[in-house]
Amino acid sequence: MTVEVSSLIVDISSSLRETMQAIDQTGLGIAFVTENSELVGVVTDGDIRTGILRGMSIDDPVEQVVNDDPILLRNSWEDQQRRRKLRRRDIESKVRHHGSLVVPVIDDQRRVVDFEFISADTEILSRPQSYTGSVSTVLVIGGAGYIGSVLSRCLLEDGYRVRVLDKAVYGTAGISDLRTNDRFTFIKGDMRSIETVSEAITGVDAVVHLGALVGDPASEIDPQKTLEMNYHSTRMIANICKYHQINRFIFASTCSVYGKSHDATKLLTEEDSLNPVSLYAKTKIESEQALLDMADGNFSPTVFRMATIYGLSPRMRFDLVVNILSAKAHFENTIPIFGGDQYRPNVHVRDAARAYIAAIEAPIDDVGGEIFNVGSNAQNYRIAEVGRQIADVFPDAEIDFHRDKEDDRSYQVDFSKIHETLGYEVEETIQSGCWEIRDTLEVGEFADYTTERYSNYKTLEDAPILDI
Repeated sequence: MTVEVSSLIVDISSSLRETMQAIDQTGLGIAFVTENSELVGVVTDGDIRTGILRGMSIDDPVEQVVNDDPILLRNSWEDQQRRRKLRRRDIESKVRHHGSLVVPVIDDQRRVVDFEFISADTEILSRPQSYTGSVSTVLVIGGAGYIGSVLSRCLLEDGYRVRVLDKAVYGTAGISDLRTNDRFTFIKGDMRSIETVSEAITGVDAVVHLGALVGDPASEIDPQKTLEMNYHSTRMIANICKYHQINRFIFASTCSVYGKSHDATKLLTEEDSLNPVSLYAKTKIESEQALLDMADGNFSPTVFRMATIYGLSPRMRFDLVVNILSAKAHFENTIPIFGGDQYRPNVHVRDAARAYIAAIEAPIDDVGGEIFNVGSNAQNYRIAEVGRQIADVFPDAEIDFHRDKEDDRSYQVDFSKIHETLGYEVEETIQSGCWEIRDTLEVGEFADYTTERYSNYKTLEDAPILDI
């Protein structure tokens, strides 16, 4: 995305809402405030959020939060003069994780004519051809979980600051080794609490909402709790984010919303009708609709309908089809297949995490108010085909077919949209996922794979109801 200087300029009479919209659209985290075409200051997305936290209205004028003594450059200065004018101590405190600061360039009439990227050591950087956005700190709700613990690591590896909010129903083993990282923060708390969520979002630029009672069996244990966790809390969290102008909000839904397809050979797109067969899928559909109804020129939620996840995670699960069948193949030399004709889309947990980062870094106009299926067309498989691929990795195991189906869902999904919009491609396959699980099992990990901590359903079934 190429950013023109004119798109960074807002008039001093603009509201905080209008200014934040301009900031979000450029993805640079800053706007240049002018009056009668003259620069009067700059404002960042953080300045606006701080103002709101202090009680300002989103409709108040931007002049109330403007920094009227910003770092700036004049187009008449030569390079050496520019460097003399730039003070390192002023810049180091302002540089975000991208490694640069956006600085306005003005002419002799204080009109903004350009902008530059300045490094922490006051070097003027070459103008990049594209920008990854102004996101520096990401809140991952449910970040101690199966996907969240992988996503948290991926974000840290990419230089982001990561804050995790999680009630730790399944424990904190998935993130325990991250606590020594100075860019990582863990908040143990309930996402149903307004106070907890308000604390967690302070200072963040984007929210990935993975928190939920996940999976059909787990969601059926207590339908009222499922409704609270999967729907009501989502609406509350989104409303808090919208009020505080945290406009990048990525929500984890599921391809289970497609349910039992009337034509299992058809690849279902984001526009196709939904046919949920479980409470879990129904709460996800309700949450999707609530979020999209909240979308406006500022708040830009993105919905990810996730394929069935597999692969190793620091918070491992053995209640997912590829993972559990791999474990049974290793320990019991059997691969039980119930039915077998049902289609499922599949995606590796690391590829799932990469999709969230792709959405965080995409121009907000490309992902705001959009639904994306997350996976790959090549990994739409019948359950029997999944079993055969696992058997290739565990050749001593035999496939044991059972006629009776434990799950009637059958659907194939089209993942073209995320590929075309975000350039997203998966890197892993079911077999590569099975190989990494096999390697781990062979060195003695997960010998107790049937215990409750590796299963959402078993953990929640044994948990006191007030602890959920």
